[in-house]
Amino acid sequence: MEFRVLPIKNRELFLKYAIPCGEVLVRRGELRDDLLKRMNDDVSHGQASRDIKIENIFRVASRMCTILARKMNKTEIDDEVIRSYFMKEHEKAIKWRQEVHPDLKLKDCLVYPGRVIEAGDSEALIKTPLGEALFRNDFDRKLEPGDRVSTHYDHVSEKISAHHERIMSDMLKKVL
Repeated sequence: MEFRVLPIKNRELFLKYAIPCGEVLVRRGELRDDLLKRMNDDVSHGQASRDIKIENIFRVASRMCTILARKMNKTEIDDEVIRSYFMKEHEKAIKWRQEVHPDLKLKDCLVYPGRVIEAGDSEALIKTPLGEALFRNDFDRKLEPGDRVSTHYDHVSEKISAHHERIMSDMLKKVL
């Protein structure tokens, strides 16, 4: 029986979390840099190109989200599934993929909660559990000091609620 990836309802949100992983795929030669930049630009402008088969590019994330959605009795990958995967379940996929790709480092690949300290046009200073660092704010240029955000690699993925911040913090306490 062939594995069928469920439809991704909010492609833009999925890509806000998946695009930061794209640098790893580019380094491995699994993704062209120009295609990654195009997806980043599209999401930065509030759209997710329908002509790009993101399910084929981000195979692990789309399949893991499908498995999670099915466990949640859903017929599509919705916002709840996307956030649950990247905020709570992502570390399981990283550990599994490390067996095949030892270039993955758990600490680098995790999604972290953060608080905005300063925000500029192209980057923001964010305090995460790992310390303060500059992150690209391509996906949300309207960040304000004090905003709660999720970060993945060098990107701010999105603003988050206090609830999501707690979920991520609890997961990190178990993992790190």
